[in-house]
Formats: sequence, structure tokens, C-alpha cells
Amino acid sequence: MTTVGLVLGAGGLHAAAQHAGVLAALSEATGWDPRTADVVVGTSAGATTAVSLRAGVSAPDLYASYARTPLSGEGQDIMDRVTTPLSLGSLSDGEPHDGDRSGSRRPANPMLLLRDLCSTARPRPVMALAGLLPVGTRDGSSLGARSAEIHPEPWPDHPTWICAVDLRSGKRVVLGRDDVATTVGPAVQASTAVPGWFRPVEIDGRRLVDGGVHSTTNADLVAALGLDVVVISSSKTVGGTSGPTDDPGTLARAWHARTLYREVQAIRRRGAAVLVLQPTAGELADRATLADRDPQVHGPGASDRSEYGLNEITEAARISALARLALPEATRARRLLAGASDAPR
Repeated sequence: MTTVGLVLGAGGLHAAAQHAGVLAALSEATGWDPRTADVVVGTSAGATTAVSLRAGVSAPDLYASYARTPLSGEGQDIMDRVTTPLSLGSLSDGEPHDGDRSGSRRPANPMLLLRDLCSTARPRPVMALAGLLPVGTRDGSSLGARSAEIHPEPWPDHPTWICAVDLRSGKRVVLGRDDVATTVGPAVQASTAVPGWFRPVEIDGRRLVDGGVHSTTNADLVAALGLDVVVISSSKTVGGTSGPTDDPGTLARAWHARTLYREVQAIRRRGAAVLVLQPTAGELADRATLADRDPQVHGPGASDRSEYGLNEITEAARISALARLALPEATRARRLLAGASDAPR
């Protein structure tokens, strides 16, 4: 039987919309149902999508929820479980609880920078930056509450790994795999706790923040599993054949791309087919334009929090993924996924 790993990366609401488009394209092109993945790795926005899949939301219904088209009866029933309004934190609720404004300016953990400088391992500048940023003060609990509502059981029955980072040690924590006691809601809230924006989440004695601090994809986690094919939806890197972009995030994306490249190579060395689905430079430029039109969102990382034009992002991701799947280099992965769709589960 063909074994499949699914990796869903970070990137805020735009990433969640992309994942919906990518999964719809995979279902359309191969017949594969992502709900049947043998293991799902979710980071930040990818964690919310992972939980939705494990709750039973199909790829077409996930797409419909972002494209603003009707869902199936089954999909609507699942989505109707969610009653908590989405709140990604506003400037007005961003003050410290105790009123100590000066405290909010203190770095969360400067030792992370020192450890990165002294380490002989590959540098992780995003980790160092997370330690230098002030502790986030905004409430991210709506993300956890919505995930707990859509998936009422404590944890999915099938392997679902949600990535976070321990703010004290700087180490990655894989919830659902590591020996850490938690449930779906707090796990998703921790994985989406963007440093400097949302408050860290305490789980089992650890203060956890967004898993994207370690890697926006964390695809290396599946390298040793001996899977036949791994599908990676990455929103923070650029794919396709588009030319360069003037977007100011280019250097950050270059770093994320290098990290993803290393992860993909580690998976391929074990013999798995790897299919990486990413936005083109043109898609990313369009996303930035959409975010600029959103009057409700401002400041750093605004595009990750913008709900404006998510239907357009989802459809663009679907079309882009279909084009990628039609390329010759995707043939092996496409055939394996088609085979996985035919196998009994």
C-alpha cells in the first residue's frame, strides 16, 4: 500500500487559503483524499488545516470554505461546529495584562541569540530574532478554540504532528509525537503563537511559540519514516518559473527556501518522491497587493493576518498547483498519489 506524508507550512491566513487551493488541486488531479494521509505535519497556519482534515473536512469542502462557494452537507455540518469568532489580535488589545508597558519591550529570551552565535550547527536567524522580540501580548486563544470545536476529540486517531518551539530552550517541540501532554486546541494555539505578536502558550511546563520559528515547513520530520511520497505545501517560499520580485520579504524567503531545500533533500535520500507546491512570485506579489487593500490590518506581518481576498488566493493556488502537477517532474508523485487513492483504507 502506498504511504503518503502531507506537510502543511506556515504563513498566516494566506497560507491557510493556499493549502485549501493546493489540496483541491491534488484531489482534482489525482483523486487522492488528503484526509487519508498516513502522517500530517502542520506548522502554524498548517496546523489549523491539518486539524480540519483530521476532523473530516474534505479537500473540496476546504476549498469551498475559502472560495465562498457552497459546501457539501457533511462539510457544512463539520464547519458549523465552529462558533468562536476568529480574532488575530488588534493594536487596541495588545497591551500587557499588568499594565507594565515597559515590560512589554523586554526581549523574550536574549539567550537564544547567544546560543545561535555559539552553536556549531546551521545558524537559525529566525530563532535568534524570536528571542530578541518582546513577548507577544495579544490573545491567540480563538485559533485554539476554533480548532477544538471543529475537532472535539482530544487528538486525531491518525498521526498528526503539530510543530511549536520552546521559547526557553529554542528547541522544536512536536506535539502529537513528543512526550508532551496536550490536546488539539492548545497545540494549535501554540503552533500559531507568532513571536512578538501573540502571547506564548504554556503546555506541560513549556512556554511555546510558533513552530515556524524553527522552520516554516518542518518537513524533515518525515524523512526517516520510509514513506513512498511526501506532499509539501509551502507558502513562505517561491516556486514556478516566475522572475524576481521586489517584495521586501525576498531575503526571508530565500532563507526559508534554503531550509526547505535541505529538508527535501533529506527526504529524497530515503527514496521518497517529493512534491513541493509553492506560490509563484506573481502570486506573492498579488497577495501583498490584496493585503494593502485591507483597511483592518496594518503593521509588520500584515499580509499574514489579512482576510481580504482569500477566495482569490485559494483559486490562484489551485490553478498554480494544477500546472505544477502537469509537469513531467511531478509524474512519479502524481502516479503514487493516484495509486494511494485506489487503495482501501
